[in-house]
Amino acid sequence: MRIALAQLNATVGDLEGNFNKMVEAYRRALDAGVDLLVFPEQFLCGYPTEDLLLKQHFLDHNLELVEKLAATCPKLTIVAGFAEPFGGGCRNSAAICRDGEIDDIYAKNALPNYGVFDERRYFEAGTRPVALEVAGVRVAMSVCFDMWNIGQLTEFLRPIGRFDLLLNISASPFHIGKIARRREIIKRCAAGFRCAAAYCNLVGGQDEIVFDGRSILADSSGRIVAEAAAFEEDMLIADVTAMDDGHTRIEPVG
Repeated sequence: MRIALAQLNATVGDLEGNFNKMVEAYRRALDAGVDLLVFPEQFLCGYPTEDLLLKQHFLDHNLELVEKLAATCPKLTIVAGFAEPFGGGCRNSAAICRDGEIDDIYAKNALPNYGVFDERRYFEAGTRPVALEVAGVRVAMSVCFDMWNIGQLTEFLRPIGRFDLLLNISASPFHIGKIARRREIIKRCAAGFRCAAAYCNLVGGQDEIVFDGRSILADSSGRIVAEAAAFEEDMLIADVTAMDDGHTRIEPVG
């Protein structure tokens, strides 16, 4: 299975502009023979979206554009971060698009509420784990902070059973010491679940918050195999192979 992590700079509130960047990335991934194209957390609406999430017309339009993305880009499986309208509010979700439609939606379970994060103000927590199969590789979904408490994540993912790749879409800001801590978390998740890990981060500045990118691919031993550029847009592409011995191999492309 060939995966592409589209590490891109979203503009908060610019739904149409962000959608157009996603379509551009789709065309590039299609040319590269990709099976699974991944976008960062909340990429369609930008992050942090703050009080735009309280406007129903904004939520409705962002859902319409996810549906349009699925219809416009039917030849790959796409994981797209967006704000999912839900129960009069919304959830921080990842749409799984394939064959021209939204096939499934994963909603972030662990909502951070400290420092620059105030997600409990805006989002309802997801309660259902989601896994998908792409080209013979079983992929478990997670969003950003889900990954930072491996004990909680282990219990949450238990109902889906064995998987080959833990996918995490993220909007993780930069600060001193964050890079080493983030790498350690990804290594621990890969080794702990005995699966590969793919971490797709946002890049760019939103007022005082800076997202550094550095998307990561790690194999099932916890070894970091590839890392995207820091502080600039990039697309990290690799082949993911589920081996007969239970390990998952990652081979960077290009």
